This record gives sequence, C-alpha cells and structure tokens, in this order.
Amino acid sequence: MSRTTWLIVAFFIVLAAVLIFSSGQDRPLETTTRTDLPWLITTHDDGSSTVLDIHLGHTDLKGTVDKFGSPEGIALFAQGEKPGALEVYFGKVSFGPLTAKVVVNLAASDDEKIAMLERAVSRQGASGSDARFTLSEEDQQKAISRIVEAITYIPSYGGLEADFFRERLGEPAAWKLEDEERVLWFYPDRGVSLLLDADGKEVFQYDQPRNFVLPEGTETGKE
Repeated sequence: MSRTTWLIVAFFIVLAAVLIFSSGQDRPLETTTRTDLPWLITTHDDGSSTVLDIHLGHTDLKGTVDKFGSPEGIALFAQGEKPGALEVYFGKVSFGPLTAKVVVNLAASDDEKIAMLERAVSRQGASGSDARFTLSEEDQQKAISRIVEAITYIPSYGGLEADFFRERLGEPAAWKLEDEERVLWFYPDRGVSLLLDADGKEVFQYDQPRNFVLPEGTETGKE
C-alpha cells in the first residue's frame, strides 16, 4: 500500500473517531428532558400534583428554596380581621431557557394566621382593603417547615399566542372572559388556571386538583 493511501486511510480513521466522540458528547444534551417547565403537571392519586418540580401539598418551603433559591420576602395578607394568603416571593427563577417570578402559598390554619397577625412587625395597606403584614422573625423562621399548597408563576416573556399554550396544555375544560384583552383558561383535573393577556404577561396559577374550584361565571366548551 502506498504512502498516500496510508495517509488517506489514517485521515478517515481519525475523522470517524472524532465524529463518534462528538456524537457521544452531544447525546446527553439531546436526551435530557426537563421536568420543571410550566406546562408539565403530574397528578397523583391523593389529589395532589407536582409542578415546577414541587409536589403541592407535600414539599415544604425548605425544599422549595432548594429548587428556586433564596426568596425575596414573605408576607401574610388579611382583610379586616379575616386572614388571607401566606405568601413567599421569589425573584427571577430560571427553568432551563425560561425565567419567571414565582409566588408560593404556604399552608396554615386560620388560628395560626391570626396569631401571626398579632405578632406581625408591620402593616401595609389601607383599612378596608387587603393589608400586607410583615411576619415576626420567629414566624419567618418557622415558615421554612410549612407545606407549599399553591404556586403562581409569572413568566418573564409575554404576548405568546393562545395556540402556543393550547398545544402544550390542550383545550381548557372551562374559560372565563375577564375583559376584551384577558381570558382565563381552567384545567380542573390538573389544578391549573392560566390567564392569557393580549397586552401583558401570562400568569399560571397551580392549585392541587383536590382543592380546585371553578369561579363563578365560567363557561365550558371551546372558547
């Protein structure tokens, strides 16, 4: 075999090795599947659900912080003497190529919330409207072990077509027209409400299917 032939054979052997190595390196990226995208919801036999890698009704705030990072704040809302949601706010959270602001609702009984209101260190909001209370340091520390019962996901992007979400979530079981620009889609079997806003950002609300209640004024069938 001539020297030229040997060089050609050697070239193709090296080229084949490079191609095999490159294809092996790329394969993990091609086959890696994210489980924390906002349209991926897993339901469970107990009526709970998992979304954004958080098992609603089971994952505590500590596990949520491990996933989302440090929160920006925590507050308890109330209207008059009636306690409302206990919320924890996360800033810009990354989910692969997507980013979003995330708010989680923590489980607490009304009696526990009333006690927190009595210990709160500050209040914002006018009388007669929803007031926001800053929890005492002790209550903030105890919140780390509280269970996440609902999540709100507000993506950084906005203005996507309705068909984008329809392809990923399917046709909503019910819907409600808020105004000319906004419509709510409901997926009770997955505990999902989706606000589509022609002029703003979409908002996902995740509740446990066992706790999901359709609001008044909803319509069924195709929008």
